[in-house]
Amino acid sequence: MITRDVEASAVADLALVPPRAALAAVVDDEIHLMPISLSIEAPADPASSPRLVQVPEEAPGLADRNVVVISDDGPQWFRLRSMTIRGTAIATGDRSYRVTPKRVVAWDYGSLRCAPTPPETVHPRQPSFTGADYQDVHPFGSPELDAALSTSRVMILATRSPKGTPFAVPLWFVSHQGRIYATTAASSWTIRNVGASPQVALLLGGEGGHRSGRLLVRGRARAVAGFPPAAVLDRMAWRYYLEPRFAAVELSHMPLWGRRMRYYTQSQPAYVVITPQSATECSAP
Repeated sequence: MITRDVEASAVADLALVPPRAALAAVVDDEIHLMPISLSIEAPADPASSPRLVQVPEEAPGLADRNVVVISDDGPQWFRLRSMTIRGTAIATGDRSYRVTPKRVVAWDYGSLRCAPTPPETVHPRQPSFTGADYQDVHPFGSPELDAALSTSRVMILATRSPKGTPFAVPLWFVSHQGRIYATTAASSWTIRNVGASPQVALLLGGEGGHRSGRLLVRGRARAVAGFPPAAVLDRMAWRYYLEPRFAAVELSHMPLWGRRMRYYTQSQPAYVVITPQSATECSAP
């Protein structure tokens, strides 16, 4: 199989000096997502050292809750890297927590490679697409949301599992007719979670370590099998592959094009459609 997964040490800078960081948690059966200030406890081992997290003032209490801490960087396809830490938040002071990694997942799309097929893929997760009883709502809109959707390239999308477990992932996206579209694998946790619970949260802004304000968007999502509409695919192609500054990255990674196609065809395609319901400006502590 073709994998993007790497050892945590391969993207150690995301733990030592995270360009952008966020935390997801489920509180009172609601998914919460927030920008955070993140550092690593000495000795600094990206795979095992506890993370020290500070959350915004408006964040709910997270003590003893299962949380996901994510740091990421790189808007272009071959430059997106991410490190996700799952653990329990232990309160250490005012709006501060210590999270010891129980599980670490690291990505680097620029390091696509062949790897042995893991045992769990023999019986992959069954996709859970949104049923016909899904009730759509009119999308929320605002100048702030339009601006964030235009300038951001990678959103952090948070979902919750049927058992109430938080999940967060960086995804490319485009907006179309007031809604937000993102493609992913049909077997992904994002598809499975959205199929079970439509309430999602996403963060826009803060890429590349920019300290500018961010936007927290709450909305309803649906999971759909196959490819998104042609107009959405055209927008994605331009935004992430053909736009001149991204095309240069594509050309520099030509030897990996075939591997990328094999990576895509390993699983069935799917996408999520997010209907925004609110947008709130926020910032990392």
